[in-house]
Amino acid sequence: MIQPHLLIDSGSISKYCIIVGKPERVLLFKELLKDFKKVSENRGFLVYNGSYKGKNITICNTGIGGPSAAIAIEELINCGAKVIIRVGSGGVMKKEINTGDVVISTGVCKEERATTLYAPLEFACVPNYDVLKSLIESAESLKIKHYYGITMCTDSFYAKSHRDKMIEWGNLGVVGSDMESSMLFTISQLRGVKAGFIFYAGLNIARKEMHKDIINQDKMRKKGELNAIKIALDALLNV
Repeated sequence: MIQPHLLIDSGSISKYCIIVGKPERVLLFKELLKDFKKVSENRGFLVYNGSYKGKNITICNTGIGGPSAAIAIEELINCGAKVIIRVGSGGVMKKEINTGDVVISTGVCKEERATTLYAPLEFACVPNYDVLKSLIESAESLKIKHYYGITMCTDSFYAKSHRDKMIEWGNLGVVGSDMESSMLFTISQLRGVKAGFIFYAGLNIARKEMHKDIINQDKMRKKGELNAIKIALDALLNV
């Protein structure tokens, strides 16, 4: 059955999927995949298929935040997705992590409430072990500088309370923050799908970087974005 938002069906995508936030990131895969072809475009969602070292892969963007991500994730799973890796960006809470460095999530603290419509707040948001292991091993094999650890997920980007919460979680050892990962891990757990999350570091809250610094970080962010994509693609070869 054709899905109402992604406009895909069970025969149109691979069981191996990478999800990203912004649609422009989908198009970055063009230089890395063979037979890169558009499957659908609707309501801001882009879906493309391609082949990486002989494995068919689907790329889809989710927009920003858990509710939008949930729609894309649910519809991908409805059409046969079995492994989903999110490649994103996120703030970081450790001074030693530079903009563009790669971070792999080993679990997510929920500073959001969208996932409570699926499971209790206490429900553990963790990646699939096989995917997590493959992401770390891929980063090591490619010799790309990376960190891994517990991250957090929020519903709000500009709220002052978000920055305050990041500092609090950082003091507890949490390394980074995004807005979609807990939804991915929750739905994948409930639907029996393997999932993982890798992102490149953006604003460093421990260094008191602000939203205005984002534009000046463009070169470092693009490098990190490409590194995260390469790691995710290689990781899919082994799960």
